[in-house]
Amino acid sequence: MQTEVSRFFNHPLLKKNRIFYRQYQNNIIKRCIGRNSLIVLPTGLGKTIVGILLVSEALEKYPKSKIIILAPTRPLVSQHKDSCETFLNIASNLITSFTGKISPEKRILLFNNSKIIVSTPQVIKNDVERGRYDLKHVSLIIFDEAHRTRGNYAYCFISTEYFNTCQDPLILGLTASPGKSYLRIQELCDSLFIENVIFKTYEDKDVKKYIYDIDTYLEFVDLPIKVIELSAVWYNLFEKFLKFFIDKKLLPPNKRYYSKLDFLGISRDLTLSLKYENGYLPELSEEDYSDALFFKTDRIIDKVKEHSLNIQSIFSYCSSFISLLHAKDLLESQNITLFLTFLEKLEWKSDQDILSAKRIVNSEHFKFIKNNLIQNNINDYSHPKIEKLFSIITEEIEDYQNNKMIVFTQYRAMAELLKNLIEERFESLRVEKFIGQSSSVNDVGFSQNKQIEIIKKFKEGTLDILVATSVAEEGLDIPNVNAIIFYEPVPSEIRLIQRRGRTGRYQAGRCYLLIAKQSIDVPFYKAAERKELTMNSVLSDSKQLDLCNVVNREEICFKEVSNKISEYDLIKNYKERRIREKELLANRSIEEIITELDNFAHSEEFKRFKNAGVTFYSDVIGLDKLKLKTSILKLKGNHKEKKKKMPERKIYLNHNVKTLIRIVKTYSVDGKMSLSDFKEFAEEEDIIEKKFYAHFNQACYLGYLKRTANEVLFLKDFD
Repeated sequence: MQTEVSRFFNHPLLKKNRIFYRQYQNNIIKRCIGRNSLIVLPTGLGKTIVGILLVSEALEKYPKSKIIILAPTRPLVSQHKDSCETFLNIASNLITSFTGKISPEKRILLFNNSKIIVSTPQVIKNDVERGRYDLKHVSLIIFDEAHRTRGNYAYCFISTEYFNTCQDPLILGLTASPGKSYLRIQELCDSLFIENVIFKTYEDKDVKKYIYDIDTYLEFVDLPIKVIELSAVWYNLFEKFLKFFIDKKLLPPNKRYYSKLDFLGISRDLTLSLKYENGYLPELSEEDYSDALFFKTDRIIDKVKEHSLNIQSIFSYCSSFISLLHAKDLLESQNITLFLTFLEKLEWKSDQDILSAKRIVNSEHFKFIKNNLIQNNINDYSHPKIEKLFSIITEEIEDYQNNKMIVFTQYRAMAELLKNLIEERFESLRVEKFIGQSSSVNDVGFSQNKQIEIIKKFKEGTLDILVATSVAEEGLDIPNVNAIIFYEPVPSEIRLIQRRGRTGRYQAGRCYLLIAKQSIDVPFYKAAERKELTMNSVLSDSKQLDLCNVVNREEICFKEVSNKISEYDLIKNYKERRIREKELLANRSIEEIITELDNFAHSEEFKRFKNAGVTFYSDVIGLDKLKLKTSILKLKGNHKEKKKKMPERKIYLNHNVKTLIRIVKTYSVDGKMSLSDFKEFAEEEDIIEKKFYAHFNQACYLGYLKRTANEVLFLKDFD
């Protein structure tokens, strides 16, 4: 990477003097060339720029190749596309973005005609699975927010497909927080075939001079006595129900803190145990089953059998416990309005005869709390965090001359409330909430286009304060935010790091955490801090990770690059292509089934069964791979059968198809007319471009017209 007076990164594929030179970014790029790398950088240190620099290196090595940049959301896709157009010396028409709203046909054309494709991962996964294009000639794939590479997320499929398809695969994973533990980070490295982990902190020598300090302030508040009283009454109901679980040894006594995870764990363990013991999970070995349990030493299912407990009753009580703890958290860490809304929800569920809610609503504790809230002024229960928030905003404006802030909160209802309260208190400030897409019919969220619009306004300075939920945590390029306020701590190190990184990018920043004493806020803050320390410990000594060392690289061969596909060809071969796509999907799933069976046949569990005298069906009939494939095809309904003769269906012609047929019939001589004249007449009827080819192709397919090199033939009229 060439530099000019060490002020800018300059490269033939970078726009001149656009990217300021940073030593640590140059050091990172040197280590990434030719190796699959996971880069862990605190938010604000320019992960996007590192990606852009590596794109220029990859395209210099393989000028005929393509680059894919993956991001989990449409706003991030839009942001990466803008960055490529801003910094790369590549024609903008060669940089494209994919989302599910673009038709498959158009995506095929765009992929073939583009140099850089920025996309959400699910779109690429769907297209590659269906054979619309492949990854053979992709010289680099960037996985942004790489910590999402887990389980069935599309990143896992794409990385494996790329690794197995491309002769010289190069993967770049970007994240600020890969995970809370060694196992989580190892899983990420395995899934992305990582050979090289690069971890930077604000304290590194080559980073220090490029960053600004972020001061973190823990702002503790004392709950009002009336809120404490309500919380005590509510928790007393929880303890009353809890006694049954402790007596039956479903939970240990005298535990310092019972969380929702305890009861979710009981429900999950019971569900898993019932399925396993009734033979519903044949793919789960006894060892895997034990590992999957939340309570391992004293299994819940054993306690249930020992005391002959009613399982449905346990599920119902677990649901009640979770509701009680959730309501307590709302009361102590949010505001009384959210608590009241939740009580109304419980009453509605009780009216629907849902037992878990009914036992709460019918209790004396519930009635006492409702009466208290009705008889007293609701403002007496207002949470002190709100006044503390106002105090911080005032201090930011008066002491730091800063009105550009983000307030993070966990709940959408709280985001709406805080937006209204801030607007009411600070009339001069322009405030907007920033939430995700709708997750239910009654919860109208913000579309991704709306999110992009809000970010743009915030960048341009037409908005002062964003009140945001978790949707604003990942990757968004929101500059000049000098203060971040957590309305409540979060127990996740990933979310803590992502949120905190919104500030301190261009000057010293401040991060405020509002913590209600003796509430869920305290363990949540400690949990996130502990997880972050563990993560840093693993990354600081990456030698303890088992990194990939089996990448056999050869030079990518571009002789196989096919000719450009025309839009006409796509329309013409539409049906054939869709049939082919279904066949490819079927073959993929068949290969997955065969692989699973093959793995099982070589497993220790299989040997145990064989040694115990178990006879397998495949042994009896001598089922080999070919027979197995044929059998699976039959199961999937893809085998050829004699089809019943279906009655002929009447063909209904589109108005535009009829118009094209009439044109040829009217203006042809001896049933023939030139293709150029035909197009001119069609244009007068406003049948042009894609519309023209689609309807002309339909007329030919149905046997009304025929096309030769330069002419159109009239074959028959429609009824």
